[in-house]
Amino acid sequence: MSNTQPSLEQLYRQIVRTVALGTLIIALIAFVVSLVAYLVSQSIFIVVILTITVITIIGCSLTLLLLVRNYQLWQAIATFGIMVISCEVAIAVWLSEISLSVVPFLSVIILLAGLQGNRAFSIITLLVCIGAAIPIITFNQSPNGLRIDPHLVTFLEASSITALFIALWAFLDRILAAQMQALQIAEQRAEEAEAARNTAETARQEIERRALEQQRLLELVAVLELPVLTIDERVLLVPLVGHLDSRRAEALRQRVLKVVAERRAQAVIIDVSGITIIDTAVARALIDTATAIRLLGARTLISGIGPAVAQTLVHLNIGLEEVVTAPNPEAALRLARATVGV
Repeated sequence: MSNTQPSLEQLYRQIVRTVALGTLIIALIAFVVSLVAYLVSQSIFIVVILTITVITIIGCSLTLLLLVRNYQLWQAIATFGIMVISCEVAIAVWLSEISLSVVPFLSVIILLAGLQGNRAFSIITLLVCIGAAIPIITFNQSPNGLRIDPHLVTFLEASSITALFIALWAFLDRILAAQMQALQIAEQRAEEAEAARNTAETARQEIERRALEQQRLLELVAVLELPVLTIDERVLLVPLVGHLDSRRAEALRQRVLKVVAERRAQAVIIDVSGITIIDTAVARALIDTATAIRLLGARTLISGIGPAVAQTLVHLNIGLEEVVTAPNPEAALRLARATVGV
């Protein structure tokens, strides 16, 4: 809305400027022609026409000046309307024979007032134009004003109607141009929205792709961190290397139990020769893992318990009565195969 309102304001100003400029050009042409005619004929009738054209030139110039100096739009419209009504009244008083032909020009004021978007201003303008039209029509019904040559009356009526058509054309032309511009802007915004949607969709797909890659990497890291090797269809080997903390111990239990259930293993060898330090929580986690493996119908063998780890288990008073131990994976494998009957 913040971007649309200034654009509409600029459009309405351009419409008023076009109408005022067109009227000014016609008035200047009429002034030049009338001045030449006055120099030739010295007619009082020509003086009246010169006066009306001067009023028109002044009114249009003031309207354009207000628009250039960024006055309120209603001020420019009101100035143009006062000029038109003044000319209409002057024509009704002095040139009543052509007053009816210029009355429709009041409709231009009403159209311009509608651009303001203010209902009160539009209604007031409408009432003023109606109030001006009534006496103009009344003057036309009475034999007053200057007597004009019939050929000249025809010329003036044709000129006034031409000016009216030009003003209406300028108004409608700007409105149609604004509609086309609005359609172009709407199409451009739609294309921009579609491009933004495509960009967002591409970004979403890229994010999903990276998320999948990251998930695969995490799974690969988990596999490399806690590898579960299949020795044969009944025996699994789980070599542990590095520091075994509570997180890795929990991950070990989940992964080993999953593989045991999937492959229906009967023996699991957990080699801890690469582990240097085991605390109470980790030791308890190993015992819980062995217990869970036994509940799945398999046996647990732990190989590679070093002196430091053995002393730690003794000091922690954690026994491995339910777990078979072996000095190395080879010995554990022989025991496992003997256990499962391979």
